[in-house]
Amino acid sequence: MGVMSRRVVPACGNLCFFCPSMRARSRQPVKRYKKLLAEIFPRNQDAEPNDRKIGKLCEYASRNPLRIPKITSNLEQRCFKDLRNENFGCVKAVLCIYRKLLSSCKEQMPLFASSLLGIIRALLEQTRQDEMRILGCNALVDFINSQVRVVLKCQ
Repeated sequence: MGVMSRRVVPACGNLCFFCPSMRARSRQPVKRYKKLLAEIFPRNQDAEPNDRKIGKLCEYASRNPLRIPKITSNLEQRCFKDLRNENFGCVKAVLCIYRKLLSSCKEQMPLFASSLLGIIRALLEQTRQDEMRILGCNALVDFINSQVRVVLKCQ
């Protein structure tokens, strides 16, 4: 048997299968965008999302456009789950992220437009929650305005 590094052996000194420090998943790095997304969302439903972290996520997305589909997929899943669970604070945070993406990542808009429109559609279909339908309308107006600004810039 070979020599084992001290870093591999858990604090208890035993090598058991159930120890969390011995699982392969615990040694894998976390993707930066996942860490940023986790830090944006408030712990309780009434708190506001972290604007500074939203800005960092948008900067990251503009520098790494290939990550945008993964970011938006994560946001879509989170939004639909929170709509089902009626966690409307997190839905509002998702829309804040998209609003910031619309203003800061204009060149990458084709990468996240369909995702945003899917979320807007889901919000407009909320028949029991007028507040969510209003949020959907506001998001649609923001999306249309950003499209108009892009067209006017091109002319």
